[in-house]
Amino acid sequence: MIKHIFIATIKPGISDADVEQAMTAMRNMKNTVPEIKSITVGRSLGWVGNANTVSMVIDVEDQASFNRLLNSEAHQQVNASASDFFRTDNFVLSQIEF
Repeated sequence: MIKHIFIATIKPGISDADVEQAMTAMRNMKNTVPEIKSITVGRSLGWVGNANTVSMVIDVEDQASFNRLLNSEAHQQVNASASDFFRTDNFVLSQIEF
């Protein structure tokens, strides 16, 4: 299994309602992308590190499933709107095997 980790910094001035909208769209990818085994999306609690971020963790079976996720229409739509809510110059992306 592969765990895809995505962390994005929320742009200054973006409302909590807009952040919730973005996170809902991210979560909803599971409804149309069968490769997603599980997805967790949430805003940082800010206890340690950057408090103004949203993290998403997606579990997929393998690299082929990951590639299909990235190329899916749902992911393309989320990706296309990311700059409306998040800084795009400092995304953190990582994939780990577990």
